[in-house]
Amino acid sequence: MLNGAALAGCAVFYYPGRDYVLIGLMLFLPLLDRGWKLPAFPSRRGNLIASSGLALAIAGLLIWQPQSLSYAISTLFLAALPEEWFFRAYFMTQLGQGRSSNLIASLLFSLLHGLTHDWTTALLVFVPSLFYGWLYQRTRDLSLLVLTHALSNLVFVLFLVTLLATFQGYLR
Repeated sequence: MLNGAALAGCAVFYYPGRDYVLIGLMLFLPLLDRGWKLPAFPSRRGNLIASSGLALAIAGLLIWQPQSLSYAISTLFLAALPEEWFFRAYFMTQLGQGRSSNLIASLLFSLLHGLTHDWTTALLVFVPSLFYGWLYQRTRDLSLLVLTHALSNLVFVLFLVTLLATFQGYLR
C-alpha cells in the first residue's frame, strides 16, 4: 500500500521529467519489496496462443498504419509494461485475491491517470483497468496482459480518439 501512495504522491505535482520518474518507480518499487515474488512465466498453451494472436493483431495494425510504429513501441515499453508490472503483477497481488483487490488497484490506476493527464482519462481507463485485473487474476500471465494493454492503447489511438472528439464536438 505504501508503494502505491508513494507513486500517487509523485504524480500529484508537475515537474520536469515526472513521467520518467513515475515509470522508474513503477518498474523498480516492486523490486525493492523483499516480500514480493516475481511473477512466473505461464507456459499454458492457451496463453501462448492468445499472446501470439495479440502480437499478430498489433503487427497487422502496424502494417496497415505504419506511421503508428513509434507510438506502438512507446505505449508498449512506457505504458503497458510498467503499468501492468506495477498495478497488476505487484500492487494487486499484494492486496490479495478477489474483486476488492482488483477494485482498489483499478481505482489507484485511474487516480494516477487523472493526476498525470485529466479526469476524463481517469474515467476512460477505469473499466479497462478492471478488465486487466480480472484477466491477470484468471491467467497470471503478465506478457498476455502487457500485450492486451498495448493493443487496447493502439486501438484507442487509431480509432476511438477521433470518434470521441467527434462526439464531444456534438455535445458542445
